[in-house]
Amino acid sequence: MKTTTKSLTFLISGIIIVIAFLLSGCGGSSSGTNSNQYLGQLPDIAKKYLEKIDNKKKELQASTDLEKAFKLSKEAKILGKEADVKIAEYLAGHPILNIPFEQKADYRFKIKKVRIERSSTLRIHFIANVLITKDILNSWGNPPGFSNHFFAYVKAVDKEGNSLTRRYSVFGSRGRGPFKANMETELYGSLNGPANLANFDKLVFVSREDYNKKR
Repeated sequence: MKTTTKSLTFLISGIIIVIAFLLSGCGGSSSGTNSNQYLGQLPDIAKKYLEKIDNKKKELQASTDLEKAFKLSKEAKILGKEADVKIAEYLAGHPILNIPFEQKADYRFKIKKVRIERSSTLRIHFIANVLITKDILNSWGNPPGFSNHFFAYVKAVDKEGNSLTRRYSVFGSRGRGPFKANMETELYGSLNGPANLANFDKLVFVSREDYNKKR
């Protein structure tokens, strides 16, 4: 009976140790850092630094001591620079080269690939590789000539299709035209964030009409 009791005790202890180990490893990080499937830790890093900076600014607004106010203002600026360095280091070590996207608009070009170029706490910058499928012409002239620029209109959404930023973005052509069918070129642009993109699922390229509704 004593042997059975001891065996049971050892078994229970072993189960508790295994459960504790699994819980400590849950999420793949012991530092409490959240990760997005596509953007990694980028949104979480930006959000945490923005919260720290915002707290400093609130202290600054409430302060009536000139020396303390100067100190808080300096600390907020230091945090901002530190945040940009941390984000740049993260992207250097974890380049984000394949952003999921959906092209809903009937453009005269096809989006081939989207990647992150750089980011700060306030804006995340993208580059999109595109293939021109039809000559891009001016909306004026008879006949219209080739346009020197073209644009795409973009929103970031979660899995339910909800927009994650208050405003949509405009991506513009890199370089000048003419942009003729079968050419390959790039679009570049940015979105507010990345702190707002914790639930990011994809970019959606929409029509200018849809963009104008959100301006």
